[in-house]
Amino acid sequence: MSLVDDAEALEFRARRRRRATVTLAVLLLALAGAFYYASTYFRDTAPKPGPCTTEVVEAPLRPADVTVNVYNATSRSGLALTTSKRAADRGFKVALVANDPQNKTIKEAAHIRYGPEGEESAKLLAQHIKGAKLVKGKRKGDTIDLVLGNAWKEFGPVPKQTSTGPTLPPCPTVTVGG
Repeated sequence: MSLVDDAEALEFRARRRRRATVTLAVLLLALAGAFYYASTYFRDTAPKPGPCTTEVVEAPLRPADVTVNVYNATSRSGLALTTSKRAADRGFKVALVANDPQNKTIKEAAHIRYGPEGEESAKLLAQHIKGAKLVKGKRKGDTIDLVLGNAWKEFGPVPKQTSTGPTLPPCPTVTVGG
């Protein structure tokens, strides 16, 4: 073999290696581009977590959560019994039905007697009775008294449930450590 043949063979091999290197580099770049495109596709379509809250929101008070004693402070016989049935129809829990133990004369439609723990319950019941007067006392517990007065006719319309608007879902809890 001649030196010229060896030089041509070496040059041929060098060109072949450069061509293989360039081809491999182009192939790797094409694969990297394909993976990048695929990752952006999945990243853009993955559901994104929305806003959340860590506040604890109490459920609104319902009539089923309220216990009511129904008392008659008028001379009309059976008024407390019929009213207690109407209160139960609206979902309130009725505990006692009797004449007013305080023997007071009430000119208004009704008095709603309550203690510090029953304030929210009293406000809910007052929404059902037009012209009711809230009377705060020192009693314990959240049971309230509905004392029917001389102007009592019947319950008012059922109030609409007020919504506090859309609420945020709670944030997921994250446990750190093992």
